[in-house]
Amino acid sequence: MTVSIIIPACDAEATLPRAVISLMQQTESDWNAIIVSDDKRDYAAFLASKGLSDTRLAFASTGLYRSGCHNARNVGFDLVTGDYVTQLDADDTFTADRLATLKPLAARYGGAADNLMMIDEETEDVIGTVLDETSEIQRLTLLDFMTLNAPLVPLIRRDHCLHRVPGVEFSEDVIANIQLIDRIGLLPVTPSSSYIYRINMKSMANKEGAVEKFERGYSDYIDRLETGDGFGLKTDNRRIACDGLIAKRALNRDYAEALERKPSLTFSEFAQRRSN
Repeated sequence: MTVSIIIPACDAEATLPRAVISLMQQTESDWNAIIVSDDKRDYAAFLASKGLSDTRLAFASTGLYRSGCHNARNVGFDLVTGDYVTQLDADDTFTADRLATLKPLAARYGGAADNLMMIDEETEDVIGTVLDETSEIQRLTLLDFMTLNAPLVPLIRRDHCLHRVPGVEFSEDVIANIQLIDRIGLLPVTPSSSYIYRINMKSMANKEGAVEKFERGYSDYIDRLETGDGFGLKTDNRRIACDGLIAKRALNRDYAEALERKPSLTFSEFAQRRSN
């Protein structure tokens, strides 16, 4: 019943120890983590130097430098041994009850997520959560998901896991979420925020030129849904996903205009303000 957690790591020395400590603090102890170096660094030796050694930690490498999280996740997926799979970015953290809370739901429904919380890395201020506050588990349709301004990080029963789609780097989590909901029908999301997503201005989504790259990415995915393989989605879900990505592309274009007025604005802050 082990949960396998895939952690891509690239220039991650400053934050990886914090992510690993959040795993070691889990109330559910039956897990293993696969830390995949995407910068040719020896993260096993690095963590050991910080006093962080654990038999549940495994290490792998893409053998490349900055080949992308999607590639590193696929390298990690090939080494998964658990019955459940999830991901943790090297600069993010889990709350202590995350695995214990999500595993029963994933066992029943095929996958489960939480109301992901976004935090400013520098100030520790809470930017917001993906869903509005609620006391009940919500089961999202694909249409529900496409209205969100950030992806979710589900714990997935292994029989519903897929490798990340080759060539899909930008918004790869969105495509993965879409494919999961297409397979399981409804995605349960807990009211608790057990994945802490830390917004860093140096991240891909906030780097100079990111708006243009997301524009190209969205346009490519829309074309693929309209005239290509559709990422293997059912016919009705192809249309829902396509319409949702068209809306996200429009939001990205609005963000580009907002950046001209306030260059320091992050996309998460922009999206949160739009939703309020």
